[in-house]
Amino acid sequence: MVMAAQVHAQSPVMRLTFGGGTATDLRGVRAGAYVMAPSVTVFPHPHLRMAFSARGTRFVSREWSIAGAAAVDARLPVSSAVAVVLGITGDVTRASYRATYLQGEAIPALELRLGPVTAWAGARGAGARTTFQDGPVPLPGAPAERVVERTSVGPAFGAAIVLLRFEPGQELRLTYREEHGRPAGNDVVDRIAAATLARGRVALSGTVGARRAPAEDRVYGGARIAIALTPGIAVFGGVESYPSNPLFNSAGGRSISAGLSLSAGGVSSGFSRSRDEGPRPVGAPAPAPGVTRLSIRAAGAERVEVAGDWNSWTPISLRRASNGVWYTDLVIPPGEYRYAFKIDGKAWEVPKGVAAVNDGFGGKSAWLSVRKPERTS
Repeated sequence: MVMAAQVHAQSPVMRLTFGGGTATDLRGVRAGAYVMAPSVTVFPHPHLRMAFSARGTRFVSREWSIAGAAAVDARLPVSSAVAVVLGITGDVTRASYRATYLQGEAIPALELRLGPVTAWAGARGAGARTTFQDGPVPLPGAPAERVVERTSVGPAFGAAIVLLRFEPGQELRLTYREEHGRPAGNDVVDRIAAATLARGRVALSGTVGARRAPAEDRVYGGARIAIALTPGIAVFGGVESYPSNPLFNSAGGRSISAGLSLSAGGVSSGFSRSRDEGPRPVGAPAPAPGVTRLSIRAAGAERVEVAGDWNSWTPISLRRASNGVWYTDLVIPPGEYRYAFKIDGKAWEVPKGVAAVNDGFGGKSAWLSVRKPERTS
């Protein structure tokens, strides 16, 4: 669930990941494994994101598992600083040892944004159903399957702060998350801190967590690195340890993995235009032929700058119109570019209603397509 990132409309993002390493299955058995995981993320509304994924795992012990998952993140702004957010996830896993695991959770929360800091608080409700089937020939009088169901409800809250922002999607971010629950009547508390750094083609992340429970008191964590070889191809590697899942009563474990990720999409369709269709500045003359106008509405800002791929992300100051729209007219060579506006020297923003592109590291920037001027006879 994303509590600290606004969703921008764009075309679907498709990804296919291949990996291998060692992993612990839901029974607690550790073995070498190979994984293939396709996924697709769609953005039906500027404040709604839906993700669907599958995962196939083959262990060297000849065991296997197949999983499918779906997630929905919604954000309803109440004001410029406050929003109601909702995250819903569900997944099902079928294992070769005749077990099926079904889990779902929902986290409604209230979110507050103040500059580089985002905080949220709400509740987490989760439920799971585990089904164990007998062998091909069940024992006489024995049930054909055994079902275990568990639920958990408790408070959840967290915060995030952007310490450094280099350009849209390129930043150093720290996050903290805490969840309380009572699965099977036992108090379980998870506290997780994480740091992520995306700069250029490299993305690094690290987590450390603490589980406090009657039967489990441990520290866990992990680290991951991803290197983008091209806009659609990246290699990754990671190590992690994780606690048990009290809803499934499954053991914790460790994993080491590395692989290749292929992705496509992320650019809104239907934007083959030479000028960005941002908000119109009142009182400003029309841009001259061959000039591209970029604009954003920021009535409360004292200073607005724009930067993009065409000038290596060097900020350029904008002018303010009487209706609170900041704008500039630039001569930009024909081509396709990412760009964003920097508000008061801090936050990077994308104008509402313009095409947006996923930068591959979880961030968004606006998209601009500049064509050659048509010749007139």
